[in-house]
Amino acid sequence: MSTPEQIQREIEQTRATLSTDVDRLGAKVSPTQTARRRVDRMKGGAMSMRDRVMGTSHDPGALTSGAESAKQAVSSAATSIGDAASQAPQSVRQKTQGNPLAAGMIAFGVGWLAASLVPASQPEQDVAKVAEDRAGALADTLKGTAQEVAGNLQEPLQQSVESVKSTAAQAANETAEHAKSAAGDVKQPLQQ
Repeated sequence: MSTPEQIQREIEQTRATLSTDVDRLGAKVSPTQTARRRVDRMKGGAMSMRDRVMGTSHDPGALTSGAESAKQAVSSAATSIGDAASQAPQSVRQKTQGNPLAAGMIAFGVGWLAASLVPASQPEQDVAKVAEDRAGALADTLKGTAQEVAGNLQEPLQQSVESVKSTAAQAANETAEHAKSAAGDVKQPLQQ
């Protein structure tokens, strides 16, 4: 038979075990802990994907062989263009693994293709229409302002042209008079 002290110790031990189990269960179902585990899982998946596409950091030849593998990928693609259509998904996966430049170019191309296939939504069309209307109104305003400025500059410009003509004519007359005077000064000593 058990003594009351032994029973008391067993009860305390059971309480401690039960308390630890409840704490573990609470931590496991806690929203914060659940979210943290999911974030860690997603980070791990993203790191794994990055390592597959970019190459692992412990691979010292990954950077130097990147250009070589890109060159080989282009050469291989040029020679096997007929087979590429049927094996495209598998080929893309193999050729981009460890080559971030190729992966980026393929992703850019796929995104561009997808964007060109999706028609503009109604809000986008509305925004484009408003922008077009405002651009037309702005162009009309600028055209009117430019014509007004040109009209305002026409009179001063004509005055400047007349002033230059007058100055040129006056200078020509003065030059002609000086030439006649100089000719007269030269003729007098010759006549004597």
